[in-house]
Amino acid sequence: MKEKIIEIANKMGIKSIGFTNVLNYGYLEEFFLKRKYNNFDNEFEEQDLKKRLYVNNIFPECKSIISVGIPYAMGYKKPRTNDNGLISVVSFGEDYHNYIKRILNDLVIEIFKYNKFKYLICVDTSPLIDREICKNSNIGSFGKNSLLINDSYGSFMYLGYILTDLDINAENNIKHIDICKDCNICINVCPNKAILDEGGLNTKKCVSYLTQTKTYIPIEYRKNMGNAIYGCDICQLACPKNKAVIEMKSTNDYSKLVIDIRELMNMSNSDFLKKYGNLSGSWRGKNIWKRNAIITIGNLKINSMFDLVKNELNNSSDMIKIYSAWSLMALNRHKTTDILNSKLKYENDIVKGEYQKLLMGDLLC
Repeated sequence: MKEKIIEIANKMGIKSIGFTNVLNYGYLEEFFLKRKYNNFDNEFEEQDLKKRLYVNNIFPECKSIISVGIPYAMGYKKPRTNDNGLISVVSFGEDYHNYIKRILNDLVIEIFKYNKFKYLICVDTSPLIDREICKNSNIGSFGKNSLLINDSYGSFMYLGYILTDLDINAENNIKHIDICKDCNICINVCPNKAILDEGGLNTKKCVSYLTQTKTYIPIEYRKNMGNAIYGCDICQLACPKNKAVIEMKSTNDYSKLVIDIRELMNMSNSDFLKKYGNLSGSWRGKNIWKRNAIITIGNLKINSMFDLVKNELNNSSDMIKIYSAWSLMALNRHKTTDILNSKLKYENDIVKGEYQKLLMGDLLC
């Protein structure tokens, strides 16, 4: 059955496919507990470890897992942005959740011609540990930046897998293989030093995470977000193991990843969905993108947008007010000091506290 599935997948154009029978990931429990203790976890992760570590809690009939790695970012060169924002290449084109689900569903349909089985398709919205499952399926090995790296496609892979009740024998690649050796390029280029010296990630410092979180972004992390509106590709673009992928010939127009900041600032929710709703990065919604645009304006010192940002101090959202005040300070501290002082008495304690912090000079930009 395994050979037949590989044959079917290859005919469909899926070159990176693997299998695992490992359904118990309890061996990672200590790792996750330590990670939580060090405050390296984040709100996007399933908090119930039993759901994360034990596959049969998600799909009781599971006996084996079919995993795939689908490449993206072929020929990617970071486009020129000027005074605009940028979203990660992971959001280029169709939402990869839909794209991978369709590929996996088509794979199931083809396998059904030979053998019917029970299954569940998963594409990174499952509580399970996607990268560990795909690593155990021999799709790739972990780099120091915690991304899965494939021999052919580097870390630029969409991952997906099918939980099945099929009896498939697999090699089960549980061991960690050190593929990075003495290379520390990703550690050195990470803007907020989120990648740990021994490998692994403090997600709360990661720029990709910061562009997505709804929690408070510490002042000292904002400058290094640059013009990121959604996601970050810095460590991947610097990784030598991605060189072959980004040097491939491609007709993709990656300039579509450039985001017009002024347009975004003035967009309604419906306009946002019309223009960006088909992208994987749009799930976070207009307000989070807008917050990141406001941070971008401060980072890029786009003084022509001072009044545009100033208007956001009247926004009903505390979040937008807080980051607008920071951005204005980055643009013109003297002018903004007068503005914030005049607004202090009208704000709630949360916003007032942030304004006071900025007025006292707690501004890193």
